[in-house]
Amino acid sequence: MNDEPIRIVIADSHEIVRDGMANVLKAECNVDVVGYAADGYGAIKQCRILTPDVLLMDLDLVNPTGLDTFDRIRKTAPDIKVIVLSSDATQTEAFMLLSRGSAGFMPKQATGAHFVNAMNSVSIGYACISAELLQGFVDLRRNVSRTGNIYGLSPREVEVLEQCKSGARTKEIASKLQISVRTVETHRNSIYRKTCTHSISELEAVSNTL
Repeated sequence: MNDEPIRIVIADSHEIVRDGMANVLKAECNVDVVGYAADGYGAIKQCRILTPDVLLMDLDLVNPTGLDTFDRIRKTAPDIKVIVLSSDATQTEAFMLLSRGSAGFMPKQATGAHFVNAMNSVSIGYACISAELLQGFVDLRRNVSRTGNIYGLSPREVEVLEQCKSGARTKEIASKLQISVRTVETHRNSIYRKTCTHSISELEAVSNTL
């Protein structure tokens, strides 16, 4: 049995949240909190320098966004197990992050005991997700049956998404698809809402899961 502590980095924009998580985990788990980060670039740097076993990361990080931060860390340090936290967790977010290599997806409102269970599970090779989100995956299956994708995007929205991924501007998309600029903007806003994304770079990541 390995008695070495689990080396973790905690990334959250709020110091009180970082400290709270650290105190709970240090009291209940065999962990060594080796680093903290307040934004995305800090998390990326800490993971590169410290190479922790586990990263606890808030999806609402900025500079860059949490999703971009996650992708960069997964690309440069795939051995780090990332548990993603969200204050407004959705089924689509959970599915997307788990399908791209997250070791877990948890609501930030979870109890200390849940965080302890998640850390213990991830440390021995299991994934962690709340029962509520797991049940929500049933809805995603209905989306796939109805629209062919987990997000419930219409065929036209998928076309707009692919155009956005290619770097086309709004007027170019409107011309290529023979629709108005306003219609393109309406479709794009609908895509953002359905996929829980906020930028073109995040939409590029979503298109890879279709």
